[in-house]
Amino acid sequence: MTRVPNYRTAAAYATVALLTAGLLGGCDSTGAPQRATSSSKNSEAGGKANPQAQRVLSTRLLEAALPDQHSVPVDLQARDRPRARGNGDTVHCVDEGWPDEWCGEALSVGSSAFAAMADQEVVFRYISFPDSTTAARFFIGEGSPDEVGEDPPGDEIDAFDIDASSDVPPILPGKGINVRQGNVIAKIEYRFDSTADIPSDRLQTLAAMVVQRIQQAQAGKPPTASAR
Repeated sequence: MTRVPNYRTAAAYATVALLTAGLLGGCDSTGAPQRATSSSKNSEAGGKANPQAQRVLSTRLLEAALPDQHSVPVDLQARDRPRARGNGDTVHCVDEGWPDEWCGEALSVGSSAFAAMADQEVVFRYISFPDSTTAARFFIGEGSPDEVGEDPPGDEIDAFDIDASSDVPPILPGKGINVRQGNVIAKIEYRFDSTADIPSDRLQTLAAMVVQRIQQAQAGKPPTASAR
């Protein structure tokens, strides 16, 4: 599997390190994913990427790769079951919060959501493209080159802060991660109350689980990876 070089895995583990230090560290990202570097794109174009990572997931396989009740930590309970849709009608893609430009080239979108009491909520969103080159072109973000990490999950990864909303009642703030694995981009949004008792490595563990499930589906295997 192609990895982004260490200077671009920045958006991964120093930022994720902030997340794992109690999920409290801040970053300046607004939540948009991080662009692939020329070296990471070239390595894929040069045929160094795992061929299985190039497998296009059908809507059914994309849905199977979404986290379900058996793959998330036991304290999280299903709020919305895993569901994927083909992108014949882009309204579903737009409704999931993906940019219009992405929806114009996406094949399928899907999501699942979980909650713990009233103080935690996590939403997983997937979007798949015809090939990894298209997915890498859309993976745009604001990672800092000096944030160096060690072997993060996925081909590209970026972490971001989630602000509280002004809705009534307000939507909780939190942390998030965007990660690309081959032709699939996943967004993980974890909102939580400041008093919530959350393991320090929760978001990192969820990101690793998401990448593993996508990899398994791309390899033609049943997605069984779990964060339990």
